[in-house]
Amino acid sequence: MKKAIMCLIGAMMILSLAACTPTPEKGKTGEVKETQAAQKPQGAAGNSVDSTKLPDPTAPDLDVISIYTVSADGTKLEGTMDAVEGKDAQTVADLLIKYGVLAEGTEVIEFKAEGEPASEEVGPGVVKIPGIEFESNVKEYGTVNLSQFPDEKNDMLLQAVANTFIENMDLVYLTIQVNGETVAENLTFVDAGK
Repeated sequence: MKKAIMCLIGAMMILSLAACTPTPEKGKTGEVKETQAAQKPQGAAGNSVDSTKLPDPTAPDLDVISIYTVSADGTKLEGTMDAVEGKDAQTVADLLIKYGVLAEGTEVIEFKAEGEPASEEVGPGVVKIPGIEFESNVKEYGTVNLSQFPDEKNDMLLQAVANTFIENMDLVYLTIQVNGETVAENLTFVDAGK
C-alpha cells in the first residue's frame, strides 16, 4: 500500500514538473521559433532587460541641486530638487529665480569661497571625525554678490538663498552682498521646515 501511494505521489510530481517546463513554439513548417524571453538581453541577475528603459549613453551628466524656497505663509523654508548641466554660482541663482526666490534678471556679480573649515562642522550633515582624514571640497566662508535682492529685510528669503548656496557650493558660512554692500553676514545652514 505504501509503495502504491509513493509511486502515485512520484508520478504526480513528475507530471507537475513536466507541465511547468516551457516548450519551444513551432511554426507552420515545424521549425522551432525562439521565444521572446530568449530574444531579450539578460541583466546582471538573469532578468530580461527592456532596451527601451536603458539609460541614454549620449545624455549629458546632470548635477542635482537642492533649492530652498519660502513657504506660502512665509513661516518656514521648503526644499526641492532640480537637475542642471554644470553647477556654478550663476546656475544656482538661475534656479532661485525659477522657483521665485530671487527676482527675474538677478545676476551673480561675484562668488568666492575660501578657507578650510576650522570647526568640527564642515557643512550640512557632514562632521569631521577626529583621527580620520578625508578629502573635502568644503570651504569655510563663501560670499555671493548679487545684482539685486527682492527684499533685503526678509530674513526667510535671505536664509533660503543662504541654504541653497551653502548646500550646493559646499560652504559652512555665507555672506550675501547686493552690489557690493553686505546685507547678511556669516549665515549658516538651517534645516528646512524649522
